[in-house]
Amino acid sequence: MTALLATARADATQSRVIAHPPTAGSLSVRGAAGSGKTFALVARAHRLALEHRGTILVTAPSDAGVARLREGFGDDAAARLAPASFGDIALRILREHCGRDVDAIDDITASMHFERAGAALFALDWTEFVSADIDPEITGLRAPERFSAAAFRLIRKLRAALVSPDDFRIAGLRGATAFYANPPNLADAALLAETPGKYRDSLRVSAAELERQREREVDLVRILARLYASYVDVLVSNGCLTPTDAVYEAALALRARPDVRLRARETYAAILVDNAQDLSAAQLALVEGIAADGMSNVTFAGDEAQNTRSFAGGGRGVAALKQAATTHELDGRFRCAPAIERAARSVLDPKARGDHDRTGDPAVVLYRAGDAGDEARYVAEEVLRLIARGTPPERIALLKRNVRCAGVYIDALLARGIEVEVAGSASLFDFPVVGDALGALWSAVDPYRHDFLLRVLASPWLRLNDASLAILCGDAPQAQALLFPLPDDVHGARAGRWDRRRDVRLGRNVVRGDVDAELSGETRQRLASFRAARDRWEALARTLEPCELVQLVLDETVLATSSDDARGRFERRLIARLITMFESAAVRDPLASLYELLQYFERVTRIEDDLLALGANDAHAVMVLDVEAAKGSTFDAVFAVDVRAGAWPRYYTPDAFLFMPSAGMIPKENVGDARAARTAKFTYALHAHKLRDKYAAEDRRALYTAMTRASAHLSISASGRPTRGLGTPEFLEELLGHQ
Repeated sequence: MTALLATARADATQSRVIAHPPTAGSLSVRGAAGSGKTFALVARAHRLALEHRGTILVTAPSDAGVARLREGFGDDAAARLAPASFGDIALRILREHCGRDVDAIDDITASMHFERAGAALFALDWTEFVSADIDPEITGLRAPERFSAAAFRLIRKLRAALVSPDDFRIAGLRGATAFYANPPNLADAALLAETPGKYRDSLRVSAAELERQREREVDLVRILARLYASYVDVLVSNGCLTPTDAVYEAALALRARPDVRLRARETYAAILVDNAQDLSAAQLALVEGIAADGMSNVTFAGDEAQNTRSFAGGGRGVAALKQAATTHELDGRFRCAPAIERAARSVLDPKARGDHDRTGDPAVVLYRAGDAGDEARYVAEEVLRLIARGTPPERIALLKRNVRCAGVYIDALLARGIEVEVAGSASLFDFPVVGDALGALWSAVDPYRHDFLLRVLASPWLRLNDASLAILCGDAPQAQALLFPLPDDVHGARAGRWDRRRDVRLGRNVVRGDVDAELSGETRQRLASFRAARDRWEALARTLEPCELVQLVLDETVLATSSDDARGRFERRLIARLITMFESAAVRDPLASLYELLQYFERVTRIEDDLLALGANDAHAVMVLDVEAAKGSTFDAVFAVDVRAGAWPRYYTPDAFLFMPSAGMIPKENVGDARAARTAKFTYALHAHKLRDKYAAEDRRALYTAMTRASAHLSISASGRPTRGLGTPEFLEELLGHQ
C-alpha cells in the first residue's frame, strides 16, 4: 500500500491523473478489484492539493480503510491532505461549528449504558406494563440478554440509516397497519413451496390470530421506540457519542442549520471517499452536507461488487457510485493473475463459470479436506512451502468470513513455527493466553473467583495436576469448626444439599493452605510461591496504579513462562493488546481499581462479535483476517479457508425481529397463545424480500473480495462433505464445476 501511494505522489502532476469534469456534480471512479481505484484516488488527492488552497479530505467508511490511507500518505497528511474517519469529521463539526461539548465513546461502552437504560424494562417496571397497556409476552423478552443485544444492534442500524425514534415508531405502526389491514395471500403456491415444512404452520392463521400478532407487533414497536428514546436521552443528550451517533448528529445539524453547513463547506476544498460502496446513509448524508453545491468537489471510488456491508447498515454508497454526474471506468487489472480473476468472476456469477479449474493453472488451487484439522494442516504446509520458496510471511494471508472461528488454523501455523498476526471482528478474550492473563489478575484481587483460580492453578506457571486440583477442591481432613452454624436451606436450595462453605473452599485451601499436608512436596512449594506472590501483589496494590499492577502481575506469570518461539511471540503480542485495553479503560475511568477494571472486562467478554475488533500490528507475520480487515490490501498469496455451507456462506439466522422502513417491524418468534413458532409476517417477508438469497449474494461478494486480494497464488479450501446447496450454496463445489 505504501509503495502504491508513493507512486501516486510521483504521478500527481502528470496529465493522466483523473481531472474533475467541468460539469457540476460528483465524480465516480469505478472499477473491478485491482484496477487501481485507490491509486487513482490518491493521485487525484495530490493533484488537488497542488491546485487548491483548502484542506483536501480523504476518507473511507471504515476506520481500517482510513488507517491504510493515513499510513500511505505519511508526512503529507500533516499538511493539507487530511485522511480522517467519518467519526472524527463529525465530532469536529459538532465541536467547532455547532458549539456542542461532546465526548467520544466506543460502541462497547454505549452497549453497557444501553443495557442499564433497559434494566427497568427487563424488570417489568415500566408503568405501561403495570397498567397492562403493553403485553409483557413480547418477542424476545423471554431471553432479556438476547433481546437487549438485538435491540442495540437495531438501534445502531437505525442511527446509521438516519432514522429517529419518532420516525421508527411511525414506520413501525404504519407497517403493522399496512400488513394486517390487507394481508397478502398466505396460501400462495410459491410461498408454500419455498417455506420449510416445519414452518408452514405459521401460514395457517385465522383473522383472530392475525389480530393477536398485530397487537403484539404494535407492543414491540412501542417498547423498542421507548428503548431507542432512552438510549438517546442517556447518551446522546449528555454528549456521549459513538462514531455512528456523531455522524448521525452532524448530518442532522448540517441539514437543519445553514450556518453550520456554510462553515463546514468552507473547511474542505475537496472530498475524496475510498470504498464508497460501503457508505451508510448517515455517512453519505454527511458527505452531502459538507460538499459544495451539487457535490461538485466530491470524488467517490469504489466497486459495487465489493459491497459486503448491506446487512450491517452499509451499502448505500452503491447508488452514489452509479448516480454520479461523471463516471470514470478503470478497465485495467494490475493485481491478480488471469486465472484468479476468472475464478473470482465466476463466484460473482456462477452462470459465467469458466474453465479455470480444468486448466491446471497453479495460480488457483481448490481443496476439500476430510475435516477441519486436515484442512488446517494442508493450509499450514502450503504456507510453509511458500515461505521456504522466498515469499515473505507478511505477503501471505488467510482470509475467513469469521475470524473468531480461526483458532484451528492459527494453531496449525504456530505449531510449524510460522509467525501469525490476527485482525478483524474478533474478541481478544477468545484466545487462551488472554484467559490465563485474566485469571492471574483476578487471583491477585479476588482468590474466591474459582472459575479463574482453577485456570491459574492449571496454568503453565503453576502446572498443578488433576489430583492436586481435586485435593484443593475438597474439605480439609480436620477442618476448623465453625463458630456459627450455617443454615441448611438458603436461596431456595433443597435442605441438606447445600453448603455455603463450598463457595469458598477452593480459595480458602489455596490462600490458607488447609490441605497442604495432603499435597506432594513439589506442589506445596509451588503453592507457597504463589501465596507469597499474592501477598506481595496485595501489598503493592495500595501504592501502584492499576495498570502498573497489571504489568507486574503479567510479567511474573504469563510473560515469565512465555516461550521464545512463534507461539510465544504471538501470545506476547496478544498480552500487549490486553495491557493497552487496560490502559485505555483506566484513562476513561481514572479512579477505577483493578477489581473494577476486571469487572468491566468481564462485561466486555459478553459483548456481541461485531462490536469487538482487533487491529493489525506491524509484524512480519502471516495475516489472518476477515474480509473487512483485508479490503484495500494486496498479498502475493491468499488462502480463503472454511469455504463451506454454514461457514462461508453463513446460514441466514436473523435476529428476533427485523425492521424495514416499508414493512415496519417483522418479529420472528410467535409468542403467547401461538400455535406456530414463527409469525406469519416473518415467514412471508423471507419469501417476498428474498432475504436468504440476498444474504448469500453478499457472501458471494465477500468471497470475491477475498479472492481478489491475491496477486499470484490463491487457495480455496473447505472441509467435510458438501451439501446439495439448496438452502445455502456451496461455493467450492461451484468452482469445481459440480452442481
